[in-house]
Amino acid sequence: MKRLLACLIPVFLLFAHVVIEAQDQAAVDKAPRRILFVMEKGGLFSYNDSEIIILKRSFLTVLSEVDDAPAPIDYSLKSFPSSLQDRNKAAREAGADCWLVVKVSGRGSPTLNVLSYDLLYNIETLDFSASRHEGFSMLDIYRERWDDVIPAVVKKYPPLASRAYLRGPPAPVTLTIRAVPGTTITGLSSKPLLVGREGTTTVELPSPAPYTLHAAAFGYVPTRMNFYLDGQTELSVEQARSPWLRLDGVFQDGFFPSVAANFSIPSLPLFARLEFTTFRVGVSVNSQYFFTGFPYSQLTLLLGLYLSPEEREFRWYFAAGPLLRLTWPAGGSFGVDPLIPLGVQIADGCDFPLAGKLRGFVEFTPSCYFTPDSSAFNNSFGSQGSFPYIIFPSGFALDLLEFRFGIRWSL
Repeated sequence: MKRLLACLIPVFLLFAHVVIEAQDQAAVDKAPRRILFVMEKGGLFSYNDSEIIILKRSFLTVLSEVDDAPAPIDYSLKSFPSSLQDRNKAAREAGADCWLVVKVSGRGSPTLNVLSYDLLYNIETLDFSASRHEGFSMLDIYRERWDDVIPAVVKKYPPLASRAYLRGPPAPVTLTIRAVPGTTITGLSSKPLLVGREGTTTVELPSPAPYTLHAAAFGYVPTRMNFYLDGQTELSVEQARSPWLRLDGVFQDGFFPSVAANFSIPSLPLFARLEFTTFRVGVSVNSQYFFTGFPYSQLTLLLGLYLSPEEREFRWYFAAGPLLRLTWPAGGSFGVDPLIPLGVQIADGCDFPLAGKLRGFVEFTPSCYFTPDSSAFNNSFGSQGSFPYIIFPSGFALDLLEFRFGIRWSL
């Protein structure tokens, strides 16, 4: 029962974090994009005007039912302008910040030609064709879900901060970005921007409009920054130093205390861990007492690789390395444990933010111990527990259900 509770603790922490993150994200004031929608017929052998109206109403109905979809504005005039400039003008006059044209060509096996433009970013976002194997059924058009078009539209136009719509006519602004010297900034221009020795770089951008930049510098945590440019001429990028040392407070296997130091090279996904675990006191599993203890300690040295970028909230990693078991029995001398001197441990884990520089983590850490006498090692636990989750093949002891959870402090 105690082991079950210990296993549920990290699961609860992860679940709580996801719920809190979802609530915080939901609290952000965002508004849907406003998209001017046009449906046209292409060619002589297509649907007639009345059928196009039915298809248009179906598309608008389905789009309005999708979460976080842009708010559709039906283009009521008969023909949509052909030039980009006139199309953008028509969208602005309708109160939209983007437009979408779906041209239906053919009837038995119609083709949907999709074209869309984003006025806020001044960029063409969609230009593709989707072929159907059979025509639309007007009698049961309510079954149509437009899965070959609507998901792409929703992906290209997520909701934006409401302030993004308090905009006037766009005009170019020379923006000075302040960051750590040597920082590379992407996302604002076709080529990366490099921050000079004076700590600044400049770029000309249309304003007002929303933007997202990514800043990376050696020795600093990569930063992703969303901002709304509304005429301001300076922007400062907050950058945190990449920690070289992280200290762990751990419960090894959920029952025994452990401390560890994780060393890393800034801007590289590699780390090394030195850990000390004592089994002299821990939570009992199979005995009538709450606490238990064994005259053993363990040193572990792991080399690891981060599988997720440093700026991610949930950061996955993998590590492996040797371990050394030490013993100091009552009335005996300190030394290497003769029953289980060496072993190998792997760690597959994830850490996540708690508060400030404090993070929580959960790891699956199966271990393989080398022992000259498997049965003697099993019997060394005595009446307090022959652990059923440890396998004892000849010359080895495999603990396949070992795990760690704890807190991690970055320096």
